[in-house]
Amino acid sequence: MKFVLLPLKYHNPNFIFVILCSTDLFELECPPAVGILAQTTVIRCFFKNIKDIQILGVYLTKAEQKDPFFSQVGSKGSGDPRFSVEYLEDGPSLQISDTMFSDEGKYRYRVVTDSSVKEIQLSINVTAKYKDPVTSIWPEKVIDGGSASLYCNATGGYPEGFIHWFDRYETNWTVNSEMTKVPKNINGVKSVALSSKLTFKTINLGLEPFRCIVFNSKYVKDGENTLGIISAISDVNNNSSGSNTTNIVAGVMVIGSLIAGLLFALLCFRKRKDKDTFIIHSNGMDGPL
Repeated sequence: MKFVLLPLKYHNPNFIFVILCSTDLFELECPPAVGILAQTTVIRCFFKNIKDIQILGVYLTKAEQKDPFFSQVGSKGSGDPRFSVEYLEDGPSLQISDTMFSDEGKYRYRVVTDSSVKEIQLSINVTAKYKDPVTSIWPEKVIDGGSASLYCNATGGYPEGFIHWFDRYETNWTVNSEMTKVPKNINGVKSVALSSKLTFKTINLGLEPFRCIVFNSKYVKDGENTLGIISAISDVNNNSSGSNTTNIVAGVMVIGSLIAGLLFALLCFRKRKDKDTFIIHSNGMDGPL
């Protein structure tokens, strides 16, 4: 058994000291945490071998630093406002709002209770979710059995992920693709841009649509996009059908015009014939009896 003289407040000339009887009656465990950029990260911590315990304060220090950058004594916190602690029954869990890549690393976590003091190491890894991928194809209109290149690009993710290709029958074509990865670091925000190209020397349009799926570094799906293919033959057929329709309409209009002309000529002929008959009858009626 050992006695510990403990200051409950750091960075304060008026320290409050308490004498604790430390017998290492409990253990504290904080499994490695994985946070997502710009989201809230929760670091779960659990007491072991003890039930009734009162937490007096917690102090969090980065491994490479000397002094805590965050602390909370009772309900009063100080330091980085993005950090907070929740005194749960099973342990003092930490929470980080608006997680940044600068939060990544190892920490010393000191927990002061009414029975003893425990300091452990914990670690935080920060990842970023990929945005939904963007797809394209060249040429834009493809001939069945011809060549084609399918493209898929994904950005914003970290660490580097993967892009896979699937056809309508869920066959994985990724082995036939080429992928490039471009690491970026803009003002401390890290990401790895992914670009995949799937090339067919002779493509079977019966396999479309194709799906591009982007996975994170642990092969968990972050997003996907479906790429439909426009058939050049279908487009030609559509144009041909349109031309045929135009020709038919034009032919109907010509025939209609001819019929209208013939009807008009016939009408004029009948009117002239009727006029001549009337004149003959008129002349016969005016002669001597």
